Amino acid sequence: MMRRARSILILAAGGAVLAPLCALGHGSEFLSAKLTLLPDAEVRLDVTADFGGNPLISDESTARSALADPVRLNVEGHLVALSDVTEPSVSQHQNWTEFAPASYLPSDTEAQEHQLITTTWSWRSETPEIVFEMPKGKIHDVLLWTRDEAAPAAPPKWMLLLAGDKSKAISVHWTPWWRRWQTVMASSFLVFAIGYFVSRNFTLRQRTL
Repeated sequence: MMRRARSILILAAGGAVLAPLCALGHGSEFLSAKLTLLPDAEVRLDVTADFGGNPLISDESTARSALADPVRLNVEGHLVALSDVTEPSVSQHQNWTEFAPASYLPSDTEAQEHQLITTTWSWRSETPEIVFEMPKGKIHDVLLWTRDEAAPAAPPKWMLLLAGDKSKAISVHWTPWWRRWQTVMASSFLVFAIGYFVSRNFTLRQRTL
């Protein structure tokens, strides 16, 4: 209960004070989940844990366990594990600035060494919006933030997910089915037209010979 109250207080305080409240030394009490919106409904989710400064994550093994199933997709009311959608990749690094919003970073982050692990899932969304949900019983809060590659200079939008919480719907760069159908048809027509004119030109040349 106290952990939930603390997290709600952080949310109420706003992003400007998020970093000093969250930072412990050069670590963080939260998992940082960076959602990157790419063209054609492609999305990438990078979830990062700092096992060098998180009091809830004592070592690398605990970090990897926390990152195995940090959040799930809510698909029409059903929770779907990310690993059921796509195979994740795991990397170990020290680059906090790439995987957390600027307001979330401790002020001395550049001067400190980090012990970070990031698990990455990449997939193409089948719906124009995606919703994440934290299963009940999870002990690792998740700071979910969005980076839109179509507007890289825009400040990231973020929300804090606690156990049992559901994110708001996040719009992806969805290509409507009719536009995809038109694209396929246009491409097919272009290939057919090129083939027709090449074949016709070849036939005419054969006749002149």
